Amino acid sequence: MAEQESHNEEPKTTEGAAVKSRKNPLPWVAGAILVLGLAIVGGLYWSSTMTVKQLQFEGNHFVSSTDLQKVDVPMGMNPDSMDFRKIMNRFNSIAYVRQAKISVEPNGNLLIHITERQPIAMLVDGNHKIYVDADGVRLPLKLGSSVDVPILYGFSAKPMGDTLKSKGFKTVANFLTEVNKNPVSDATISEVAWTKDEGVIAVTNQNGVKLIIGKGGFAKRLRNWEAFYGQVIKQKGIEKMRSIDLRFEGQIVTREK
Repeated sequence: MAEQESHNEEPKTTEGAAVKSRKNPLPWVAGAILVLGLAIVGGLYWSSTMTVKQLQFEGNHFVSSTDLQKVDVPMGMNPDSMDFRKIMNRFNSIAYVRQAKISVEPNGNLLIHITERQPIAMLVDGNHKIYVDADGVRLPLKLGSSVDVPILYGFSAKPMGDTLKSKGFKTVANFLTEVNKNPVSDATISEVAWTKDEGVIAVTNQNGVKLIIGKGGFAKRLRNWEAFYGQVIKQKGIEKMRSIDLRFEGQIVTREK
C-alpha cells in the first residue's frame, strides 16, 4: 500500500505585502513642509516689498473724503516703517473725528476707519450757531449734513477749539442723551436751555409750551412727560398749556392759559 503523505502548508499571509504596499508618508510630509516654507518665504518677500500707494476711508459722514485726503500720510513706504500712532493723531485732530483706526489691506492700501462725533444739539449763541456733542466738543455746521437735534441756549459758541466742561453743560448733556433714548420726548421737544435757578428747561415743538425739567432724575421725568402727553395733552390739547413743571415727586404742576 502506498504511503500517503500529508502536506499541511501554512496559509500565506498578505499582511507583509499590505505593509509594503502602503505608501511611505515621509515624502508627503516633506512636500507639505516645503510648500509651507515657500509660502512663508513668499509672504515675507511680499511684506518686505509692499508699499502704500492708496488710502481708503470708511465711517465718515460729516468729514468728506476730500478733507481726509489732506491729512499728511507718507505714501510709497512699507507699512512696517510707518508711525501709525502719529498718523492716527493727525486724523483725530479733525473736529468731527472722535477716533481713527488704521488697518493694512491685502493689496497694500491703508484703510482708515473713522468714528465720528455725533451732535446732540445745535448751540445758538447770538448770531453764532454750532453743533455740540455729548462731550462738550464744539462742532462746526456742515452744509448738506444737517442733523435733527434740539436747539440749545445758555452756553457760549466760542472758542471753537475749547470743550464745554461746566457742570451745567454736563447736566444738559445727560438730559439730551435721555431725550434721544425716548421717542416721545425726542419727537416733542425742540429747544433746550439751562438756567441756574430752574436747571434744564425745554420747549415743545407745538405751541412752545415750557417744560421745567430741573437738574436730575431725567429718565423718570421724561417718562412722566410721556405719560402726561399721552393721557392729558391728547385730551385737553397742548394749546391750552402755558408751562408744565416736572420737578416734583408724584405730581405734575401745570399752568394753563
